[in-house]
Amino acid sequence: MNRPRLVAGALFLAGHLFALGCSAPKPEPEIASSAPQSGYAERYPVELQATATSFSEREDLAKRATDQLAGYPDELKEPDWKVVVDVIEQADAAGRSYDYVERLRAVNGAMEFFADNKDELNRKVSGAAQYVVKQKGCDADVTGATAHALEEGVARQLEKYVRDRNEAHRRIDRHRASLGKENAAALERQADAVSFASYTVHIDMVEHKLRLRRMLEEIEAIKASIDEAVAAERAFQSSGDRTDAEKKASDARIEDLGRSKAMLDSSATQVKQIDETMEERLAAAQKRYREAMDALIATLRKNAGLPPAARED
Repeated sequence: MNRPRLVAGALFLAGHLFALGCSAPKPEPEIASSAPQSGYAERYPVELQATATSFSEREDLAKRATDQLAGYPDELKEPDWKVVVDVIEQADAAGRSYDYVERLRAVNGAMEFFADNKDELNRKVSGAAQYVVKQKGCDADVTGATAHALEEGVARQLEKYVRDRNEAHRRIDRHRASLGKENAAALERQADAVSFASYTVHIDMVEHKLRLRRMLEEIEAIKASIDEAVAAERAFQSSGDRTDAEKKASDARIEDLGRSKAMLDSSATQVKQIDETMEERLAAAQKRYREAMDALIATLRKNAGLPPAARED
């Protein structure tokens, strides 16, 4: 092999390997789009709008939480301010940590399930409690009290479940005796709020943005999926002996698909307008939170007699 061809081959191989090494790897695991599935396609317009609405709700929630940070020092009664600095800094960091984020996702899923099924769960638990009371020969109606206790119990357990993955609460537990009951309780609430606000602006709103953009890319596939689903329903009705009940159910599915398709363009137009401002709104939410947190830490460090925190570049 002559030298020019050897050099050319080496350069080609080096360039090819360089390109492979510098190309961005695909995130794992790769989750396939649900657009080909008729059930997802039918729900798509409503879920698209819900995701956009949820982004705005998270934005408002983060703003309210951020606006309250300045008042945190006044809620405490002569605590060890060095402990308070540590707790708040840990709470801020926890909101962006895997441990906290994964636990909060699990809790959010549980809360969503409970909210969607609350009436049925309350009915079953209250019914069982009422049966026991009746068996004891009592005439008291315990359904309302039982439902309230169930909801309160679930909320408290989920709160405890999240706190178990928040380093700030370990610091509070360590100093609980010296903090005192009132300060410890106030710091627990503050740590919860700081961690959740940090999570909202750094994780949750970002994930909403990405989910919305992923969904916007599916619009044409959703339209095709709806058309295919309607055609499949019509083929189902015309093949073999279909009962009146089967045809009625199939007609209902076709009607639902048609309504979803009619909503697609208007929903997409509204959401695209929101998408155009999402980066700016997200950056503003993060900036507002960081400035408020920096101001809070500065006040706490001053109260603790500590020098100002080193600024991050």
